[in-house]
Amino acid sequence: MSVLKRGAGALLASLLLAALPFTAEAAEPTAPVPGPLAASAGVTAATEGVSLTGDRAGSPATARPAQRTPAKQSAGVARASWYYHITASCRGYENAIAAGADYWGGGVQTASGGTPVSCTNGYVAGCGISNAVGCNWNHGGRIALSTMVRDFALLSAHEFGHNWYDHSAVGCASWNSPYDVMKTQMC
Repeated sequence: MSVLKRGAGALLASLLLAALPFTAEAAEPTAPVPGPLAASAGVTAATEGVSLTGDRAGSPATARPAQRTPAKQSAGVARASWYYHITASCRGYENAIAAGADYWGGGVQTASGGTPVSCTNGYVAGCGISNAVGCNWNHGGRIALSTMVRDFALLSAHEFGHNWYDHSAVGCASWNSPYDVMKTQMC
């Protein structure tokens, strides 16, 4: 890796550390959450005029105008299914986690199969930075979430989004679009 790339990586890591919160309010499991996307779970999720594209290999997500299709898809078109299960460490946060998973469509909660989702009341260890509030290892191999954030469902949607997408941009995540869900910070 070139010196320039290492320097840019170090700068980005420093900016992220400085921008991420060191304290946070408790999650509110009853917070209102937008409904699931109409797009299928896959490599492109679209909302009003913007598409988020990326790939499982970790290419950065980007925004571009959505392609409009002249005819609606038939109601019989099935979404791609993917599976997850919520561990006992997330007791009390199940609804918020399911809402985050539902944002991407196609998620099926199981008793023990698919991606294990665990929770912690502190920072998530082993994610590459000391103050991570969420982590998704190996595109859905395992997800860990911190209950320190205000919008736990948004954090859940963000981490499930890493099954397909990398971060879209530096900034505060929000429910505005898939692009915004995949921003780098929970503010």
